[in-house]
Amino acid sequence: MAKRKKRLKKEIKGLEKQRQKHLAKLKGEEGRKDTTPAYWRKEVEIFSEEIEKRRKKLEKKRKPSRKV
Repeated sequence: MAKRKKRLKKEIKGLEKQRQKHLAKLKGEEGRKDTTPAYWRKEVEIFSEEIEKRRKKLEKKRKPSRKV
């Protein structure tokens, strides 16, 4: 189970890094044919949702399960 927690933490860290890159592009780039500011905004939303999903999974793993 420790491997799972470690992997989830690493995934969260990677997703946050990607989200930061996309936020920088949203603020700095004018946009081209296929990469408009709306595209970058949507990508940031997707990464944010994925981060939340991973954090919830991690919280479930942290709580000890009580088997009766």
